[in-house]
Amino acid sequence: MPKIINMTSQIRPGEHVIMMLHRHWIVFAFKIGYILGLIITTLVIWFMKSKLIFIFGTAIFWGGLSIYWMLFLTFILLSWINDELDLFIITDQRIIGIDQVSSLSRRVTECGLDRVQEVNAEITGILQTVLGYGHVHIHTASEHSDMIVGYAPNPVENGNRINSIISEYRAHHPANRAPII
Repeated sequence: MPKIINMTSQIRPGEHVIMMLHRHWIVFAFKIGYILGLIITTLVIWFMKSKLIFIFGTAIFWGGLSIYWMLFLTFILLSWINDELDLFIITDQRIIGIDQVSSLSRRVTECGLDRVQEVNAEITGILQTVLGYGHVHIHTASEHSDMIVGYAPNPVENGNRINSIISEYRAHHPANRAPII
């Protein structure tokens, strides 16, 4: 399924997108776990329905259950949107990180390829190893913090690909190098 993303505000004239990095599908599988939790708690409440209606009344029971569902589904939707809109764009000149902090807040960070000092992949635990996801750390020479691609699919391969993009950039631009600290 192709993703339609408005990148015109992020990409400079003459700049070409080489790679886009989204979160791994496991992040969305966690959301399914939340939905299963919602269904299980609703079933428990349903089996206790007669006692709860006796204690609170019919209107309060159904109103409370409706509010519970609306709040829980709103949480799941906002959480899904925050994860879906996180994106890293690697162009032939720089790395752009778009982090959807909350539903109305987005943080965009960028770093020129000449400022990247090191790219590392981190895979910890059995689940990350088996399912092939982890974190890609991009250490930069800029005054801003380093970039971390969390829950990245195939972090070793993507880290190697980013390293090769940086190496190719440095081969064509030998004067632009990050200072070694």
